[in-house]
Amino acid sequence: MNHNTIEVATDDYDRFVNAARAAAVPELENLVRAVITELRAMDAVGLFGDVAARHLWDEYCWQLQEGPYDDDDMGFGSTSNNFREVLSTTINGALDALPKHTLLFLSIYTRGDMDDADDPDGIGSISRNDIAAAVLEGVDEIASRRNLDFIGPYRRDVIPMEISLDGLAGDALSETGNQSDFLSEHVENLLAGGEEEISRISHALLERYMELLLEDEDGRLLSALLDRFEKEVKALVLEKDIRPAVEDAVGQLEAALDEES
Repeated sequence: MNHNTIEVATDDYDRFVNAARAAAVPELENLVRAVITELRAMDAVGLFGDVAARHLWDEYCWQLQEGPYDDDDMGFGSTSNNFREVLSTTINGALDALPKHTLLFLSIYTRGDMDDADDPDGIGSISRNDIAAAVLEGVDEIASRRNLDFIGPYRRDVIPMEISLDGLAGDALSETGNQSDFLSEHVENLLAGGEEEISRISHALLERYMELLLEDEDGRLLSALLDRFEKEVKALVLEKDIRPAVEDAVGQLEAALDEES
């Protein structure tokens, strides 16, 4: 066991223990979240075939739910054990950043041996192993209940059933039965996120929307567009088409008048 010791006065022992436990609860939650954040900041290794893991946290959750992966297929030992080693290192790094009094409170909370108030002498003992085990349990609890269908091999079927596109273009795709196919086509871009991918999806959606407008024989889609953006459409047509046409006509007339003079 990895222990350090802090001297603690025995006066008001019960009150101290209760306060320490209360203070430890949010600290333990923060530790769990900090470890997950650290795993999310690590690049995915790419060990699980057609799994769209964005970072090591996705892969950790996948191996936890779908594993264990104990075969030494790549010559690096058990994959699941290797993930555990990474997680253990990450947890220890998070513990290193905590002050001693926080580690003490967490030890009192996680050891579970403070119910015996007749033995206050051991209260100053810090056990990183007990804290680390509690953090590991918290991380695994969150990892085990994540819905990984969104990154799994059938994500192109799953994601279009779980998300939708709003707005005129999204409504148009939905009305014509094209929304699921569009989302399925751009699943990888949606998962990647980021400005570049959002821009790529947006331009593709605009092109598809314009195609649907041209295919709209009864004019319902165009009518919906004008109902919502009539003012903006008028301003755009005025700026980009009508005013340049009038300016050109004036220029033609001025040129004709100059020729006559």
